[in-house]
This record gives sequence, C-alpha cells and structure tokens, in this order.
Amino acid sequence: MNKKVSINKELIILLTGTIYPNSTSMLAVKDPVTRKKQYLEAVNFYLEKTSNKIVFVENSNFEFTGFPRNPERIEYLSFQSPKGASKKGKGFQELKIMEYGFDNSRFLKQTSSIIKITGRLKVLNINTLAKRFKDLNKSFANLIYADPFAVNNVDARCFMFNLSFWHILKKTGNLIDEKHNYNFELALWDAIYLYELGEDNHFKPIPIPIRIMGISGSFGNTYKYNLFVHYIRYIKKFYNVMSHKSRIDIPTGRRSLEYIK
Repeated sequence: MNKKVSINKELIILLTGTIYPNSTSMLAVKDPVTRKKQYLEAVNFYLEKTSNKIVFVENSNFEFTGFPRNPERIEYLSFQSPKGASKKGKGFQELKIMEYGFDNSRFLKQTSSIIKITGRLKVLNINTLAKRFKDLNKSFANLIYADPFAVNNVDARCFMFNLSFWHILKKTGNLIDEKHNYNFELALWDAIYLYELGEDNHFKPIPIPIRIMGISGSFGNTYKYNLFVHYIRYIKKFYNVMSHKSRIDIPTGRRSLEYIK
C-alpha cells in the first residue's frame, strides 16, 4: 500500500513558444504574425479558464507586446535560442526553453508541480487533468503524469510532473537530435523509464483523451475535437489503458541509456 503524504503544491502552467522561428524547415506555421495571434489566444484561454499561475517562455527575444499583463498570474520570459540549437530540431529547442524557464522563473522556483503545454495549443479539459494529477499527487509525491499513446511515443504537447522528474528529462532531452531520429517524444519516453528506476518515483498514464484545440506547428493540421469524437477517443483510450502496463519499457538499443544510466 502506498503511504499517504501531505502535499501542498501549486500547479504551474509552463507554456513554451517561439514567435520568430530561427529555422522554418520543420514548421508548417511559419508566419510570426500568425504565431503571435495563436500564442495570444492560448494565453487568454488559460487566464480565463484556469486559476493557475502561468509561465510563458519564448526563445526569439520577443517583447510580448500586446500580451495581457497580470504579474500575480502570468510571468513572461524571453531569450535568444543559442546558435546551432536549430540544427538538432525543434524538440531540442523546446527542451532549452523549459531549461531557461526553470533557471529563471520566479513562479517555477516556488513550486514543485508543473504542467507543460505547447504554447499555441489550448487544452480544453485542462482543469479535469489538473485535478486528477493533484489527487494522484496526494498519494505519490514524485510523479510524472503523461499519455503514452504508442510504443516510443509519449504525447509531449501536454504532461504533468513533479520537479524531481525534470532533472531526468533534462538529461535525456540534451541528447535530442532529430537528424538522428531522437526527438522530444523519445526523450520523454526514456526519461519516464529512467525515472521509474528511482525509489518512490511513479509514472501514471493519463486515462482520458487530452482534448486539444489549435494547429500543429509541424504539420499544419487542425486539432479540434467535437464531443462525439471525444467520446470515441475516450472508449479507445479506456481499452488502451486497461491493456497497457503502468510501467514504460525501454526498447532494446535505445541510445540514451548508454550515456545516462
């Protein structure tokens, strides 16, 4: 039986973004004006639909002109992505955005519970997911809550975790190199595997569909779930979770383990 722990953790939303891409070869949404509009819509959505504090970290030195100012609710951070980062792909740059946030955000320094969301997307059922995470966190003090929708693939658009997980993800994430087919999703999968090797660290799969609205930056397809599609996905998700082990297994030959274990 798991020992109950007393936890008072404020769940911070960490939004990652790039207004002015330093490489457009892997992007479908390239126009900075369009990207800014989508980020602004997402920020307003989370301000209106949640009570969580928000950290929006951006890596093209954007000044956040026209974005809502509410220093008690939202913190904006911007920096210039290092030269050469784009050569490893957008997943590596996203890892560096998260790293900058953890190193510089006053909100993130005051909490140990984070929900990471790709900044242009709206997670329509964010409050339901957040409540489930908080409920689990009462029993599991060190937790990663994510959606492994296929072998080797964990949904990197939205996942929740305690700070103890970040140190592992940072290690696998620094190995991301999309030229060698090692992307953010694979690094997240490997990080979960390594995290579970630690004593009292836990992974719990998200048992319901993550309802996302927005446009994929890589492929340009629109995420827009109506209720019918949502419930079809819910049924499919239920059977996938019921048949899936709660632990993540590492496929043989995964390169990251050679450097980290």
